[in-house]
Amino acid sequence: MLFISQFFYRIRYWLLWGTLFVTGLVIYFTQFLPYSYTVKSSLYAGITNSTSLDGASINFSVVTATFDNLISIAKSRGTLEKVSLRLLANSLTYGEEWKDNQYIQSKHYRQLLQMTPKEVLALVDRKDVEKTLANLTAYRKEANNNFVYSIFNRPVAFYSATALDGINIRRVNNSDILEISYTSADPGITQKTVSILIDELIKTYEILRFKSTNDVIAYFEEQVRLAKIKLNEEEDDLMKYNVQERVINYGEETKSLAGTRYEVEDRLEEAERIYEGAIALRKMLDEKMDIRAQIIRNNTNLLQELNKVSMLNQSIMEQEIFISDRNENKKLQKEKEALRKAENKISHISDNLNEFNFTKEGVGIEDMVTEWLAALVNEAKAKAELDVLKRRQQDIFDQYSHMSPIGTQISRKERAIGIAEDNYRTQLSGLADANLRLKNIEMSTSNLQTVAPPAYPLTDNGRKRLIYILIAFAGSFIFITTYFLLIEILDRTLRDPYRSRRLSGLPVIAAFNGISNLKYRGFLKACNRMAAAYSCNRLNKYLKVGQPTVISLLSVNSREGKSFLAKYFMEHWKSEGLCVRLVTYDYDFEVANKNYVQAQQLSDFWVPNEAEQTPDIILVEYPPIKDAAVPLSVLQKADVNLLIANACRLWRNSDNATLTPMKEALKDIPFMLYLNNADREVVESFTGELPPKMPMHTFFSRLSQLGLTSQKNAVK
Repeated sequence: MLFISQFFYRIRYWLLWGTLFVTGLVIYFTQFLPYSYTVKSSLYAGITNSTSLDGASINFSVVTATFDNLISIAKSRGTLEKVSLRLLANSLTYGEEWKDNQYIQSKHYRQLLQMTPKEVLALVDRKDVEKTLANLTAYRKEANNNFVYSIFNRPVAFYSATALDGINIRRVNNSDILEISYTSADPGITQKTVSILIDELIKTYEILRFKSTNDVIAYFEEQVRLAKIKLNEEEDDLMKYNVQERVINYGEETKSLAGTRYEVEDRLEEAERIYEGAIALRKMLDEKMDIRAQIIRNNTNLLQELNKVSMLNQSIMEQEIFISDRNENKKLQKEKEALRKAENKISHISDNLNEFNFTKEGVGIEDMVTEWLAALVNEAKAKAELDVLKRRQQDIFDQYSHMSPIGTQISRKERAIGIAEDNYRTQLSGLADANLRLKNIEMSTSNLQTVAPPAYPLTDNGRKRLIYILIAFAGSFIFITTYFLLIEILDRTLRDPYRSRRLSGLPVIAAFNGISNLKYRGFLKACNRMAAAYSCNRLNKYLKVGQPTVISLLSVNSREGKSFLAKYFMEHWKSEGLCVRLVTYDYDFEVANKNYVQAQQLSDFWVPNEAEQTPDIILVEYPPIKDAAVPLSVLQKADVNLLIANACRLWRNSDNATLTPMKEALKDIPFMLYLNNADREVVESFTGELPPKMPMHTFFSRLSQLGLTSQKNAVK
């Protein structure tokens, strides 16, 4: 529970602003969600209650097939195309540009006018919808540039086959009722769509079932004589058409063509993703090729400014100590002004340096040229593959254009052959049986009636905007938490004492702020003194009376803050009256020296000056372990060994390999890890709350430590 509370406290700003940002976007964009209206209607078929001339019982398989036929006719492309044409004629005839009416809303009418060519608008008769329908029917041709034909075959709202496929038709349980429902964004169009569909369904079904019933007896008598001739003609016609169009098996050919199309489209989509990714990578690499030089310059400038600040501080301190009249000393005032400018410049350079070192722009610069060349090659390969797939896709579309009308013709000819064949066989069984069957069909299908006509919808279905907002809020919260939890589990940055102990295997004695926290830079020295005081108090138990206490300062890499920490340690111990001596490599002793490499004790490579006071504490700053050897025998005789590590750096496997022999040699000697440049929260886990002490920070800090009912009132 403590880990969970501290985890959420650490990512509190990400959770707050990330969740608010995503939820705000959803709130903004969901206001543009379209409204939806649903219209329902019921159609009575009267099939199960019909009577027959011969008194035969009801065949439920026939009833089921009849209902299936009704639904299939209503959903057929031919019926939907008629519905689309009549719906378009209604909208163009009765639509008003700035006023909603029962046929179409004004905004949808304006959209329709924008897409309708002037030549089509000229066909509209605003007083007679039937005349408009006749004009549009005459204008319609199967061509890509024909507006009436394309509006049905392209994904256009309300009038296309895609939109009309949303019509739902079902049989209610086992009754004679067909329920028709449809949902769209315009209430008037929705109502008219259902109304027109019912009208077209009744007409189409009657035409299909009674096309030849006006003179049924004459028809079958004629078929007795002509059935054989007609059958032969239809079969010969189908054979000639197959030879003419080079069709062997239309069903298998179209199935194979469709499979090839979807396979090519999948590969085309994959090639487009690869191509777009290659272009994006190449552009990014083009823009970021000069980042490394800028990083190096910033590093050099920062070191120069730091040295300048150090010298100015030393000079100002000397003048303030040895010169009594400070106000009249122009040199002192000039150096203070130079110090202020240098500190401001360090702040600016540090911002730039942090930007390149801790963002994605400063990572992987050395291999960027190689990646750039590889990106160019990948882009060329992806473009070539994309061009080939597009040509293949066009070939398939050409085959579609060739095969599409063939299927209709073959179905029509096969249907004609089937009719002729059925006719021939039926007539052989008797003219009377044929007449009786046709009359039964007529009686069973004359009962199609509208029970519940489609009504104009007065309210929409609701856009469920609140649900989307809640999902966005919860989803962003869960995503951010999961993302940082994965980083928490997988990250090998030292960062905090728990992770540092797990990665390095060393106990963590304390943590230090360092100089990277710009937000609290005004309180940085005070915080560092508190952290140094805590650390020195922890180390006081190792101090010896009457002889110097040797504390070794180690680091795996250079610039991890040994000298920086030693300065604060010395300042604190001196304030307690202890004499502290700092022994630094390359200043007090030489690393490339036989006496140092083979040293068995500290006095083998460093001897204090006889004029110096015998120190109570000797801080020995050794060179980085990866750069120079560190005599283990000397470390074994030290009182405390501190490994200084930057909390922001990666702990590599090589670091474990470097420290393994040292940990084995110092298993009986205090050997601890000290985190430098750590976050304030990490330092506060040792020292308690750091200045400035703000009520809000105190409250959340107490919650992160699970102080749910704690109070800050002192006991009297």
